Amino acid sequence: MHHGTATRIVRVIYNAAQRRFEAVVEFFAPGIAQPLRVPVRVEADQRISHRQLARVLTREAQRRGIGGL
Repeated sequence: MHHGTATRIVRVIYNAAQRRFEAVVEFFAPGIAQPLRVPVRVEADQRISHRQLARVLTREAQRRGIGGL
């Protein structure tokens, strides 16, 4: 991620039937009026720490090519 880019994770839910977290990751960057919103799904144990979950969700969004603003 380039300097000056911010990330926010919104609408996180745990889908117990699918055993995964579903969220929307928003990327903010200078010069972009609206944040880029990326829906992500990651398989993870429900007991994952908040810090680890945030990292996994952000990396998944970046993996999709959105983080290279």
